[in-house]
Amino acid sequence: MLMRTARLLAIVAALVLLVSALPALAQDELIKDGGFEKLKSSKGLRTDNEGQDWYESRKHKAGRKLLMLSSKKRYGNRSQKAMIKADPELNTYLSQALAAPQTGKLRLQYDIAVKLIRPEYDRSGFFFAGTSNDKKRGPNSTGKERFVVLGFENAGAEGKMNLFAFEGSGGWDDKSVLAENLDLKTWYSVAVEMDIAAGTYTVQIDGGQVIGPLKAFKTKKDPVVDTITHVSFASWNDGAGTFYVDNVSAKAQ
Repeated sequence: MLMRTARLLAIVAALVLLVSALPALAQDELIKDGGFEKLKSSKGLRTDNEGQDWYESRKHKAGRKLLMLSSKKRYGNRSQKAMIKADPELNTYLSQALAAPQTGKLRLQYDIAVKLIRPEYDRSGFFFAGTSNDKKRGPNSTGKERFVVLGFENAGAEGKMNLFAFEGSGGWDDKSVLAENLDLKTWYSVAVEMDIAAGTYTVQIDGGQVIGPLKAFKTKKDPVVDTITHVSFASWNDGAGTFYVDNVSAKAQ
């Protein structure tokens, strides 16, 4: 009788542990090496190796060299981080595929510090969450692949910038400014909570006020992206900036 009771208690205890672990399963990290600490070199950061990893996805011969691994202290951050350098003629993308495609609710978070935004187009430090349908230029390279489009622009005062969201294809004047007069050369933590099925998302900066809901990006001809498979950061020839990225995280909610 005592042995049977002990077995039952052991079974109950195992079930309790299993049930308590279920929420954690839903919170599994979907990004690999979000802190860039396992990388050995800039070449390794750029290379698309077998399996899940960071890589330069636009694959422009000169542009890809503007993606670098930085181990120097930058604005208080001593850890390894990714750096994209501004160029007014080249495109550079830092991308990674999520561990599994997402169609429900997804939380993405990243740290970013913008050194400069070139004045020609006055926008850069782009972040995208979306997919990869374009077989030529990699994930998030066209509007029809993008669900979230965030970026920075110079503000009116020197050394200041604004964070904006771009929700549609009506031109850059249609962007929504989310936060004004942020500091250049300062680290910010940006959190994006997506409801993919609903086609909406919210944004938080440094754990502050929730901004939104915002509408997922939509082109005039294409439907809203319904599956998130990749995250990307970019500097463009028509949106050039130098910035650093660290501590990227993605978890299903």
